[in-house]
Amino acid sequence: MKVVRTEETAWSNAMQRGAFFQRRKKLVEDVIASSVWELPPGKKSFPFHRHSATEEALFVLSGSAKVRSDKGLTDIGKGDFVSFTAGEDAHQLINDGAEPLVYLAMSVSKRLDVTEYPDSNKIHVVAGSGPSSKSYVFRQTDTVGYFDGEPDAG
Repeated sequence: MKVVRTEETAWSNAMQRGAFFQRRKKLVEDVIASSVWELPPGKKSFPFHRHSATEEALFVLSGSAKVRSDKGLTDIGKGDFVSFTAGEDAHQLINDGAEPLVYLAMSVSKRLDVTEYPDSNKIHVVAGSGPSSKSYVFRQTDTVGYFDGEPDAG
């Protein structure tokens, strides 16, 4: 058993670049990664993205925002639970309210994921976990054929 006292856990800065700004309290990173996140007014959570293997969900603790998905914008607020099934809608949180959005986020990863970024036409591949993990980001147009560059492929 592990008890994390969130009131005693310090916030750490997470993504902070341009319109993207969040901070979080990391709770656990085992099979189900969990963190409490805070998204300030006027900011976005992450670039619009779709995971191929990672399941994600969030529960709104306070504030309100919009979830941007392939289907458009959906309002969320305190008490709402939102799940993102791997391989389905791309998603992003946008805090267009007057107060911070605070939410509990959970994800289940198989230690391998391919994430698509429709707005920028990028792909992010992550394999493994911890210091030995591999992470590659590239544009979709940079793909090559399976046998490209293989001297024995003829």
